[in-house]
Formats: sequence, C-alpha cells, structure tokens
Amino acid sequence: MKKILMIATGGTISCRSTEKGLMPALTGKQLIEFIPSIKELCDITVENPFNIDSTDITTEQRVQIAKLIWNNLHKYDGFVISHGTDTLSYTSALIYHILKNINKPVILTASQLPIGVENSDAELNLMNAFQTACSELNGVYVVVHGQIIFGNCVFKAHTTGINAFVSINSQPVGNIDTFGNITTSNNPTISCKCPEFIHVVPTKFIVFQIIPDLSVDIYDFLSLYDKIILRSYGSGGIPIYLESIISKLISNNKKVYIATQCTQGDVDIHKYEVGIRAEKLGALSLGTRSIEDAVAAIQCGEL
Repeated sequence: MKKILMIATGGTISCRSTEKGLMPALTGKQLIEFIPSIKELCDITVENPFNIDSTDITTEQRVQIAKLIWNNLHKYDGFVISHGTDTLSYTSALIYHILKNINKPVILTASQLPIGVENSDAELNLMNAFQTACSELNGVYVVVHGQIIFGNCVFKAHTTGINAFVSINSQPVGNIDTFGNITTSNNPTISCKCPEFIHVVPTKFIVFQIIPDLSVDIYDFLSLYDKIILRSYGSGGIPIYLESIISKLISNNKKVYIATQCTQGDVDIHKYEVGIRAEKLGALSLGTRSIEDAVAAIQCGEL
C-alpha cells in the first residue's frame, strides 16, 4: 500500500453549522472516517496545520503547506491537501510554483458542500484525490468533480454550483470515472530535473482591474507597488487616457503586466493598436497565465 500524507486545512469540506454560520470544524482524521474505503486504498498519515476558512489563508500558511510536503517528500508516495474552494486556485498555483519539478503527486481537493450532508460532493472529491495521489502522476494538481487539473490552471467559475471549477487555457490532465479509473488526455511532461523548493520573495504587488473612465488619480495608489498586474479588456491593451500614467510608472522602475479579464484565451498585445501602444510603453504581456498563476509567479520571483 502506498503511503499518503493528508494535510487538512479546513474549508467547506470540513464545515459544520453554527449560530455564526458554516465554520470549519472537522479534522483530517474525522474527514477520512466518512469514507472507510480510503483506508483500504492506502496507508494514511494526517497533519492538521490549521483549520480555517480558505478566505483567511495567507501566503505564509500556503508556504507552510508546501514546506510540510517538502520536508516529508522522502517519507511518502503522495500528498492530499483538503482545502476550501474560495482560494483553492491561489493555493494550488503557489504550491505549483514553490515545488518545482516535484516528482510525486501533490493533490488538492475541496467541496462545495460540507462532508456528510445530503448531496455533498465532498466524499467523491476526497476519494478521487486519494486515488490520484496513489497514481503514477507527478506534479501539483487539483482534483474536483472528476477532473484532474494542473495546479496553476484552476479557476472557480461558480459560487454555489457543484461543478464549480474549470481549467484555464489548458485541457484537464484527465478524468476519474465512478469506478476510480483515471484516464489522462493531456499528459504532463515529466521533468528529469531534481525537485526544488522555491522560496517566496516578498514583493509589493497589486492586481488592478481596468474599467471605463478610471480617474488618472489612480497613479498615486498604483505607485505604491513594485509590480502591477492590470486586468485589461479582451486581448489586452491600455486605454489611451491612462497611457501617461503607465509610462510614468514604468519610468519609475515599476513593472506593469497586462492580463485579461476573460476567463479563457491569451493576451496578445501585437494584435490591436491599443496593445502595440502598451508594449511600446514597456508593459509586459502575461500571455496565457491566469491571475492566480501570475500572482504565484511574482511571489516566487519568476516575474
């Protein structure tokens, strides 16, 4: 039997109703008790570094999860992280970048409904996560609703729908059927390089969404940050009335990146005049990166 380390962090999957609303309450061990057949699949050790709503998870805590995996890499065959849905994509993207060339499966999962309640997706998602952690896949993935998604391509597209997650600009790695069979259709490239732990670099950055008729007064706010991700329209560009602001930021050694507000497709600043103008100012395209992936790349010093 493969040895799997489960890292339970809270989230909806572990919630119970209270007079204050749903709050994380169950430990990883208690989660597993809902699915006895998991114990027949693998030998499980549980760590509970914290038990909170994923809205409250910080970069420091995400790094804590990554360190738990790194420090135990030689002891286990795979890793499962139970998490909340709201910031699952940010955690998975950061861990994806921190654990570079990881040579074991690191699987994050979550649920839209607490485990044990009627019609919950928790039991199946958790079971699928362990099945994937016991597979031959290497790397960081999110497993939800029968999908296996690259850790840096995950996006929560619905607040309450059971099938809430989509893969951004990349087909899912594969699927898991109701019998636990894994079918891969987008096999990841297996790296021959040694695994690395990439340290998070403290950086003052901001994600800022462009909307019509923004005031030029935003310069004073944006100038507080070293790196600025602008969520622009469509294929990317900067409105002409904001160009002087962007030019001033870049001349003051601020890095300005162009992302898109669309959930699919890439930034192409060579397509339209507004994009070409932005590139001439010194703005940088984020291409197919999601916001979560770009934020993680900045935090790990890649951008």
